[in-house]
Amino acid sequence: MMPQLPNSKMYIPEISETVQSQARSLAANPSPFAQTTFVLNSTGVAGLLGGEEAMSTVALAQVYDSRRWLGWYNTPGVESEVVHIDPALLLQHDGWPKGPVFKGIYSGTSLQVTGPLASLLMKKCVRKPGVSIPGRTTQPVNVTIARLEKVPGLKPQMKFHHSPPICAIIPIVVSLATCAMCGLYGEWYGFSMILLGILARGLTCVFIGSGELLFDHPKCAEGSPPGDGILGCDHELVLLKGAENVVNAVTRGRFFFSFRSKHTCRMVELCSFLLIAQAIAQLICVPQSNFFGQLMFAFSIATSWVYNLWFVSFDKEEVRQKIFCDVLGSPQLDKFVFPNRCSAIVSLLLFSGDNQGLSSDPKKLMKTMDGLLPSGSLVWGIWKEIVIKHLTEELPLHFDDTHWNHQDLNSESDRMLLKTLLKDAQTAYDAFINKR
Repeated sequence: MMPQLPNSKMYIPEISETVQSQARSLAANPSPFAQTTFVLNSTGVAGLLGGEEAMSTVALAQVYDSRRWLGWYNTPGVESEVVHIDPALLLQHDGWPKGPVFKGIYSGTSLQVTGPLASLLMKKCVRKPGVSIPGRTTQPVNVTIARLEKVPGLKPQMKFHHSPPICAIIPIVVSLATCAMCGLYGEWYGFSMILLGILARGLTCVFIGSGELLFDHPKCAEGSPPGDGILGCDHELVLLKGAENVVNAVTRGRFFFSFRSKHTCRMVELCSFLLIAQAIAQLICVPQSNFFGQLMFAFSIATSWVYNLWFVSFDKEEVRQKIFCDVLGSPQLDKFVFPNRCSAIVSLLLFSGDNQGLSSDPKKLMKTMDGLLPSGSLVWGIWKEIVIKHLTEELPLHFDDTHWNHQDLNSESDRMLLKTLLKDAQTAYDAFINKR
């Protein structure tokens, strides 16, 4: 039998009153680290963990199908007047801000600066291991033969779309969580600055992401000669072999953003001013918050910085490869390491002439040689004439004393130099016969 409780009046509070009491108690309690007097240098945090660097990833909002909706996380504001979003940054890499010099063999085209695809192709060639060619060693020169095939989907203008990574939601969750924690403990300065960063970044991604990333390259005229040409610098040369429109895509192709209306462009400009206002507000308001609010702000910024760093280092590389394959497919790359520049240049002429009758035009051969090798010297001039004669007459580049004992050379040193250069040309010819 249950014991009877004494008849006494007992007050049992309602659940709603209990919740309200706990909420008032929580609001009255100071936030963690409330007694700490540390003041966060928001300018230093923004400079260390991104700013304009963090905003550079906004350019990818137009590449991914849904990325425009995945920018709602806190990042530092920017202090520049206008946000500069350059799509060419997607294909740039250290040491190659622009594409290298290009010289067309058949067309005579000469470009001092080429497009971002040329920069990416050069990067691929630099990383590729090569076959060493024995011979007289001075300063090795790398020669890559890039056979470009026409991709069926290659058009004067192309659009690109990719699926966003799943981890893109991580900085969003962290920013919202830190913002909620600041609001829960009454850290309103930290709360407002995190929320402002979320809105500024999110709106910028929405409006910039409303555009499309397009690739454009000039269309070649009908009957144009092959687009073969030499791309590269002193010790890294690439021979582009392919149709004129494919080579144009590499050397003259450009990326740009296209917006549907002028209204969207104006909204992008307004977002740039919002980011400036955000930077100023963070500079003033973040130090006013207690240490807990500053800590939440710094944690959200640090998480976004880690994500942006991963994105720039790894995910952007996948975007580069995807765009490269969409435009150029999988070009065949054959790389050779020649022991000296003379052999390297002769090999370029041999591999280029293998596709079309370059050897039938001595003027183009001489022009190409003069652009890549020393000119004005008697010995070099005689050497070029001998090599060009063999190429135009389709003779093997094999030489004997009748060639280097030239009647115009009076000194023994000049004849020895000519003999050395002819041996270098023979080295290139032997490599061409064995590797083609």
